[in-house]
Amino acid sequence: MARKDRKQLTPVETIIMDAVWDLTEATVRNVKDHLEPTRPMAYNTVLTMLRILRDKGFLQTRRDGRSDVYRPVVTREQAAGRSISDVLERFFSGSAPALVSQLLESEHVSEDEIRAIRREVDRKLRATNR
Repeated sequence: MARKDRKQLTPVETIIMDAVWDLTEATVRNVKDHLEPTRPMAYNTVLTMLRILRDKGFLQTRRDGRSDVYRPVVTREQAAGRSISDVLERFFSGSAPALVSQLLESEHVSEDEIRAIRREVDRKLRATNR
């Protein structure tokens, strides 16, 4: 199967992107320090991952003295949308109802969460009927 041109985040890339999203912009040291309490990584690992993310188009850099400062080009929501689209195509043949059905059946979803999902569906229906 041919792979789409839209690049996806790996699990480790997602961790790095979460740090940059939290920090708004960051150096390698900033990201390393931010991750230290929950997910310590070597400086060179963080550097390599930031460069990969830049090359994939998720980050931009600017030079500040001797350091590169990274900032996101893609929002969390945009990255999530890409991932959802990928899951939808790969596992559900593009069927959103099948994805929602699987979510509701395979995960523990509280009544409050189901109501919140219903509110979002109703909001979307109202918006498309205008």
